[in-house]
Amino acid sequence: MSAVRLATRWGLLLVFLTVFGVFSAWVPRFSTTGNLQDILTSQAPGIFIAYAAMLVLVVGEFDLSIGATLGISQYVVLKLVTHYGLSWGTALFVTLVIGAAIGLANAIAVVGLGINSFIATIGVATILDGLVQWISNGNSPIFGGAPHGFTTLAQTKTGGIVLPVYYALAASVLLWILLEYTVAGRQMRATGANRLAATLSGIPTGRARVTAFILAGLLSAIAGILVTARIGAADATSGPGFLLPAYAAAFLGATAIRPGFFNVWGTLIAIFLVAVGITGLQLKGAEAWVTPVFNGSVLLAAVALFNVERTQRILTRVRTPFGRVRRPRRRLA
Repeated sequence: MSAVRLATRWGLLLVFLTVFGVFSAWVPRFSTTGNLQDILTSQAPGIFIAYAAMLVLVVGEFDLSIGATLGISQYVVLKLVTHYGLSWGTALFVTLVIGAAIGLANAIAVVGLGINSFIATIGVATILDGLVQWISNGNSPIFGGAPHGFTTLAQTKTGGIVLPVYYALAASVLLWILLEYTVAGRQMRATGANRLAATLSGIPTGRARVTAFILAGLLSAIAGILVTARIGAADATSGPGFLLPAYAAAFLGATAIRPGFFNVWGTLIAIFLVAVGITGLQLKGAEAWVTPVFNGSVLLAAVALFNVERTQRILTRVRTPFGRVRRPRRRLA
């Protein structure tokens, strides 16, 4: 492996380690055990929703309703317990079904009706925002009432680390296996790479996109459940704030590990890179407006880097009809 390819593949990890080292030296409280545990604990919902964004990007679509899905899920799961008397296990199951149903609704709009994924998922997100306002009586939060068994899902520690971190690690492994080692995962990647060619090759591209949307809804619902279980309360307005960081992580992750491809481990590194940057700035005393500016800047930079990487991959690797790889020749003036 050449030095350039090695640097491209692992560059994001090196950037993460550099940023971590800078803040550790610059902010005395940054590298304390308590702060590092807080970073790990707080990122679990963000990891799940970033994976939701990534899966839909893999098949060449966008899902802008994942933040709204998280928002309605984290409110519904607690309201089913506190207002309707359901057991927390039943409420959790119903919430997961709702998340998958939202994903299916997106799939029907995009795959079945042929609506552009931007438009379709913005429409679904708007509907969900309205439904949240309805069921929350005008965005009224729910304080207390979360059963002990439910909150232990997110507050119990094992080895000094809360359980959601292990959930996120398990999800990372499962999604990695899905995308890299299963037929369904290869079909999803082929669909995103070239849908027309994949269709002509007999790949069920419609099914691949439906699968991605449903999984995205399910993962977003899990993220919402973890948010509620961690704090033992529900805030109807918290969902949309997760959308931008999720896409920033997905695009930034596509510049590492498997450059030019949306992938699990690159996304995971990107999530913690963004988290470390924001946490370090906050501990240094940065004002509240810095966080959205930082997230927006990371998203723009990530998309730009992804486009550059994809363009370079197309220009430098041209396949001949016989499958050999050669570089395009420059024309003489």
